[in-house]
Amino acid sequence: MTASTEHKLYQKMMKTGKGSILKAIRIDKGAGKGLIAGGFILLGAALLFSFFGGLIFFGIPALLLFAIGIFLKRKREASWISYYQEESGYSESELLQMDRELASPAVTLVICRTPGAATDNFIACFFTEHYMVMNGVSPYVRRLEDFIAAAFSDSTDIWSMSSLTKQDKETKSIGLFADTAKKAALCSEIIQELHRRNPNVLCGQVIVCEGRRYILERDGAEILRLYQEGRKLELAN
Repeated sequence: MTASTEHKLYQKMMKTGKGSILKAIRIDKGAGKGLIAGGFILLGAALLFSFFGGLIFFGIPALLLFAIGIFLKRKREASWISYYQEESGYSESELLQMDRELASPAVTLVICRTPGAATDNFIACFFTEHYMVMNGVSPYVRRLEDFIAAAFSDSTDIWSMSSLTKQDKETKSIGLFADTAKKAALCSEIIQELHRRNPNVLCGQVIVCEGRRYILERDGAEILRLYQEGRKLELAN
C-alpha cells in the first residue's frame, strides 16, 4: 500500500528521529534496542517474583541490560551519518539533502505488514524527488537516477531486491521484511514506483544483451560492464 506523509507511521518515525527519517531508521534496529527490551522483560520478572528474592536475581541483570542497551543505542544514534556514508559512499552534504527530501510532504511511502500483525505497521520504502530509501533488514539508500536494474526474488528465506546501480560493482541484495500473503503485492508496488520515477530502470531478473541472457541476481558485475561499455540492455520477453 502506498501512502503519504500523513500516515501515522511516518509521523512516529519523524518523532523518533527528531525530524530525521534516516536517523530513525538507523536507531530503530541494533543490539541496543534488543538489550533494552530484554531489560524490561527481566524487570517485569523481578517485580513478579519480588516476594521470593527475585528482585535481586532479576533486577541487577535488568539494570545492566538497560545500561548497556542505552549506551549502544546512543552510540548508534550519534554515528548515523558516518554509517550511511560507509554504506552508500555518499558525502555528508548529500545525505543531509536526502534527509531534507525525506522530511518533505512530497514523499511517497510503501507500507507493509510484518508477520502476525493485525494492522499495517512497517514502512518498507520511501521515495523522494531524487532518492529511494529501503527500510529493510538493513537500510539501503540510492539515487533514483543511478538505477540500472532492479527486481525482487524469493530465492532465499526472505524476499530481497536484486539491485544494480551505476555506483555498484555487482548486484546488491536488499532483504525485505514482508508478510507471506502480502509480499508479492508489496514488492510489485516498490518496483512500479521505482519505474514510474525512473522509466530507464530495467525491472526484471532476466536481462538480454545481443541475444545472450543474464540473470540480475547472479550476473550483476557482467551486466554493469555491458552497461558501462554502452551495449544495449533490455528485458527478456
